[in-house]
Amino acid sequence: MTHLKLTSLLFLTLVFSSTKAQNTSEELDTIVKDYVQELANRKIDTICVYQKYCVGYITTWKNDEDKCNAGGLLVSTYIIWLEKGQTFMTKKDNCFDYSTIIFRNETFWDFYFTNKDTLAKEEIKIPEFVKIVKGKEQIYSSSIDHSCHQEIKVFVKQLQIEKDLDEYNFEKEIGSAKNKNINYYYNINSFLKKLQTKIEHSIKSETKTQLLTKTRR
Repeated sequence: MTHLKLTSLLFLTLVFSSTKAQNTSEELDTIVKDYVQELANRKIDTICVYQKYCVGYITTWKNDEDKCNAGGLLVSTYIIWLEKGQTFMTKKDNCFDYSTIIFRNETFWDFYFTNKDTLAKEEIKIPEFVKIVKGKEQIYSSSIDHSCHQEIKVFVKQLQIEKDLDEYNFEKEIGSAKNKNINYYYNINSFLKKLQTKIEHSIKSETKTQLLTKTRR
């Protein structure tokens, strides 16, 4: 079987001790790092950092007050932590700090702790498709430079998992020829995707009824 890169794979990770392939902005990275450290100083040892961003997309603003010089990459960062049995969340991006809310109903902590060993080992597979070449099946891999990502980092006393989920990996059909992604069902049913979905659902559910107020930095 032959594996062929159609384009260079863009794999972005957020590690506080290193830099990204394409920086979100050094200022935001430092702000998030400092906030997590403040939580740790308060003896809070269960923290999740969830980031969302799209590479190569033009950011649009609902109103002029929201306009932000994001340096080409707007990153929404949610910091979620468990304190005395209660889950709290705040948000930060390239230009704004947001208020803190209390989660009234969330399930991702239980899912994380139940499956933490699997989550630590599991990796999302790059999209691949089968092509017949000279009567033989060959497998080709596919990637794109411009895509949206969700990054998950969980600290429990120390860094437990750090994962990047590229939305392109979860496409059922890939490329201009709409080839079948043979890794689609594995990826979409992975524990990592389930965790990401649970985190996303918890954030959307809580922010529907609790307004996050923002302050320009």
